[in-house]
Amino acid sequence: MRPPAWLAAPVNVLKRRFPRLNRAIWDAMYRLGMWKHLDTSLSTGSEILQLVDEYAPNPRILDLGCGTSANLPLTPGRYRHYHGVDLSTTAIRQAEGLERPDASFEVADIATYSTSQRYDAILLREVLYYFPPEEAAQLLRRLADFLEPEGKIFIQMFESAGFDEVVRNCGLSLLYSRIETTPDGAPGATLMVVGNDAHSSSPASG
Repeated sequence: MRPPAWLAAPVNVLKRRFPRLNRAIWDAMYRLGMWKHLDTSLSTGSEILQLVDEYAPNPRILDLGCGTSANLPLTPGRYRHYHGVDLSTTAIRQAEGLERPDASFEVADIATYSTSQRYDAILLREVLYYFPPEEAAQLLRRLADFLEPEGKIFIQMFESAGFDEVVRNCGLSLLYSRIETTPDGAPGATLMVVGNDAHSSSPASG
């Protein structure tokens, strides 16, 4: 999840103006254990991987803003390779400590991240709303260049107000959209899948 409102605004301002300070802030938050509650929340990771299984089976996965990746149940045989990228050195060290098979990790700013590799699945889990809407749309269009021809971008947002429209209007083809529900019936994460194929027969729902 994104940080509370009192923290989100200054973090976003600092991120745009002072990238090094932003990295230090995220490292400090991970060292203080502010995101530990997410590491045990496997249900949300399971939901997005179920979509990956459907739309991009046996994939090469790029997970941008991966954090520690502990809440993503990557079982062997479910993917060919997983590459996690995060701004926080602390988070990446913790991710490497999990010793996941067929996995690699990298410290980088996803706002400027580039790669010559091509992926079947790109994950954006609780990431998109850290960008202003126009920058979020530009990011999605740029990430589409990192996809295999049949590759897809998988988006998860717990607070999607306004950003679901950003995804719908970013210029990529919307293949799936759904708001999950929590065990007590409350609205949960919004899950969306987009790709380059405007002629896909996969219907969007929700």
